Amino acid sequence: MKKIIFALTYAMLLSSTASAALIKSYDFNNDLSDTLNNGVDMIASGGTLSGGFYNFSANQGLRLTDALDDTMDYAIEMRLQIEDSTASWNKLIDFQDLTSDNGLYVLNSEIDFYVSGVNILGGQINTNEFFNIAFVRSAGVITTFLNGIELSPFVDSSDQAVPMDNILNFFEDDFATGQGEAFIGAVDYIRIHGDETTFGDEPDPQDVPEPTALFLMGLGLLGIRLSRQKP
Repeated sequence: MKKIIFALTYAMLLSSTASAALIKSYDFNNDLSDTLNNGVDMIASGGTLSGGFYNFSANQGLRLTDALDDTMDYAIEMRLQIEDSTASWNKLIDFQDLTSDNGLYVLNSEIDFYVSGVNILGGQINTNEFFNIAFVRSAGVITTFLNGIELSPFVDSSDQAVPMDNILNFFEDDFATGQGEAFIGAVDYIRIHGDETTFGDEPDPQDVPEPTALFLMGLGLLGIRLSRQKP
């Protein structure tokens, strides 16, 4: 009896933790909803959806409220391209609800985290080429990956990558600089993770049983097993 309960509990924990780090996934297949049905819809400021992409012009972007489960420790992954120029400041993610110049940028074809000065993280981004960028904040340290390659870390000592009111803005520049640091581009997906363990995973909600379904299935199996035992 105890062995059966333990086995069912263990299997349910494995199933739930296998995809636990992938929290939300926005794949832009005709809408701005979360493919995993775990979060609110993105809000678009202009732009268009076409062929599984969100296409935007300068200062057209996406806003996500209630973005993270934990604003201090999280990971963001996205695949996108810049279609005009990588030479000037191009804002990728704004963490202070468009009130501050600080945030994640592309500058001179490199990834940069601007906080009261230039903090070059590295990499090489080419115009009109899709790239995958993954941004991790853990224990106050920012680690960025470009196409799977780890760039220079940055200590976020002033918590500039802790989203104000748990809001993230993508691609739209802040009002502090008159929204002059934006670009034309397209994004394939944006995924929100609890950590980096599920980077590269392609979510398929049809293959991920809900916790309630797992629990009921476990109870059903347990009931069948008990009904077959001798009194």
